[in-house]
Amino acid sequence: MKVSNILICAIVSILVASCAQKISPTKNKEMISQADQLSLLKHQTETNDPYVVDAKNQLLQIVGDKNFDNYVTKHGILNCKDDSNQSSCVLSFYLNENYKLKYGMQLKKVVEESQAEHDIELSKIKATDTNIKNYCQDSADFVAAIYAKDTAKITQYFQPQFRMSEQDILSLKAKIAKDNYSHFLIDENPSILQEMKVDYIEKCLSAPKDNIINYLNIFR
Repeated sequence: MKVSNILICAIVSILVASCAQKISPTKNKEMISQADQLSLLKHQTETNDPYVVDAKNQLLQIVGDKNFDNYVTKHGILNCKDDSNQSSCVLSFYLNENYKLKYGMQLKKVVEESQAEHDIELSKIKATDTNIKNYCQDSADFVAAIYAKDTAKITQYFQPQFRMSEQDILSLKAKIAKDNYSHFLIDENPSILQEMKVDYIEKCLSAPKDNIINYLNIFR
């Protein structure tokens, strides 16, 4: 490489390094200045103004303390620093952000619930004779498992099969727990549980909608 080329490269490197040194402190200064401006703005607008504090706390609950300063800065709260009525401007900012976020969360919840209902409908099966017979048998086994207090089978097999929540299971258990006479018979003669299952299946086949557990969430 020629000496002239080496000198040119050296000069360019020095100039680039010099520019970088000048730019970096400027950026840091701007960032620090922005944080200071936000701190000052919050202090000036929150002092003796419970409405601003309350609106800010509501937004804090949604956004979280860790991300709060970044969030409000990104969404333009510092535009209020030059406003003639800073407190009113900041209050309006907080209220608007609260509304947007809460509305967005509510809308998301509605969409998710609607999608969940749609998924349930799609997953339902036809009430064919075979499906009715199978679910009557399984319902009888399910009830027998509750009488027998077979928690593992209830949780691992029947709960997902019958698409039931924890609350649904508790309600069914509470209903069966009231049948003191059947519990007495089972305690006296455990084999009677098989006879009860046969009776349940016969009753279920005659009126499946009333006896198949969680029928409406299983069949179309």
